[in-house]
Amino acid sequence: MLATSVSLPVNTAISWKRQQRAIMKFAVRILRLTMRQKPPRRGVKRMYNHAEGGYEIVTTRFTEAEYDALHFAAATMRVSVSWLVYQMILLWQKPSRRLRENPFLTNYEAFVSNWGQNSGILTETLFFWPKNWRHHPPDRLPF
Repeated sequence: MLATSVSLPVNTAISWKRQQRAIMKFAVRILRLTMRQKPPRRGVKRMYNHAEGGYEIVTTRFTEAEYDALHFAAATMRVSVSWLVYQMILLWQKPSRRLRENPFLTNYEAFVSNWGQNSGILTETLFFWPKNWRHHPPDRLPF
């Protein structure tokens, strides 16, 4: 587990501290939703949480896979990981959303082609795979 911190509105920080593992089950769903709605951005500053009220820095732990997937998506869309976590909490707070199973798994990969003093070439990918292959044969994946 990797220890880090996120900045959250005070009213959602309590939920995160108490229910982090349950909320993290929404990570794949929020990544798919956000990536569908927000294109990759370049030449702009990072977007942070803008909810009204006070904020709290919350120490948290992510698995390596969670950390890599969240940071990849956040960096590509120029948002903060804290913003993604806040979006997860908002989704988790909707009772109807908690009843739905997440049908996907993620697979983050980083392939380093060249990294040195003259160039840096890195290819990152984040795939979403259906959990149940019987309903989605590989040649007919829903993406």
